[in-house]
Amino acid sequence: MKFINEHLNTEIVFDKNMLTEFDLNDTDVFIIDSNVFRLYKNLFKPIKDQSRIFIYEANEHAKNNDSLKKIYKFLNTNNVKRNNIIIGIGGGITTDIAAFAASTFKRGCRLILVPTTLLGMVDASIGGKTGINFENIKNGIGSFYPAEKVIINSDFLKTQIKADYKDGLVEIIKMSFLSHSNLYKILYDEQNIEEIIKEAIRTKLELCQKDLHDKSSRRLLNLGHTFGHVLESISNYEISHGTAVAIGIRAASRFSLQKRFIDDKAYINIISRMNKYELPKSFSRKYLALLLEQGISKLKQDKKADDKINLILFKDLDELFIFQTDKYKEIINTLKEFTDV
Repeated sequence: MKFINEHLNTEIVFDKNMLTEFDLNDTDVFIIDSNVFRLYKNLFKPIKDQSRIFIYEANEHAKNNDSLKKIYKFLNTNNVKRNNIIIGIGGGITTDIAAFAASTFKRGCRLILVPTTLLGMVDASIGGKTGINFENIKNGIGSFYPAEKVIINSDFLKTQIKADYKDGLVEIIKMSFLSHSNLYKILYDEQNIEEIIKEAIRTKLELCQKDLHDKSSRRLLNLGHTFGHVLESISNYEISHGTAVAIGIRAASRFSLQKRFIDDKAYINIISRMNKYELPKSFSRKYLALLLEQGISKLKQDKKADDKINLILFKDLDELFIFQTDKYKEIINTLKEFTDV
């Protein structure tokens, strides 16, 4: 199955035979997550010239300028031209850095992404955001560069560890709070993961096609992320993205209640949805001192901030809005309520 988002010029393909989508000629190059390459070595044997594969040790600490330089050198060594295809295969870290490299090398090369994690399939590879971390700021440097094609093969999820899978589930639950989404109606059948992925992609693309550069309605997708990125940064990424965003959604709902944007009933319903899928509720107390010391400065460095911070808050169970505030301490005080006992 395939569908095309004309506004982003991205073709989304659902295909179990991933490599049949490629010409596998001498001009394509691959940036592949090292774990994916190890687990699926046979899948990449048809690539005759293995020197055209860059094996990337994907983790948040390697999503940086040093790794980017190595990728640029790899592209240069392989004489990659602007009309050549860079194929990024892996989770969100890999697709983010591969896409950023493609967007900047020789001012833009062709790009195909093959996400191999649930988070990558429903979020990271969709919508054209690229980036690397900079001075411990999550995706502090990046661009908007939609891939010409994203290939989804849900069979990759069979080897994904449970904790990483849950990170992707957090993003799906996040999108279920959007008014135009049908995700919550189909989430009861979690076994039907491909249909869930399709609806998550549709939900995200509906916002991205109206607002590619994240200036207005697309910002609703940042529910939980402003709070969450603080936790990722102060913990030096020991708190995973999914865990941080899940706690961030809880903090956003608590903040919304405190401001009386929602009533107690709506708050209980939001938390009940989070609890139904056993999403993380708290972060370790060992990070509390760092949160209090660094939290406000991390908020001010947020790439989405202007003179004020942009929070995505609740008006109701399935209604979100953008709220601007410069009351940074209020945000940190709300977040610290989610430390564990």
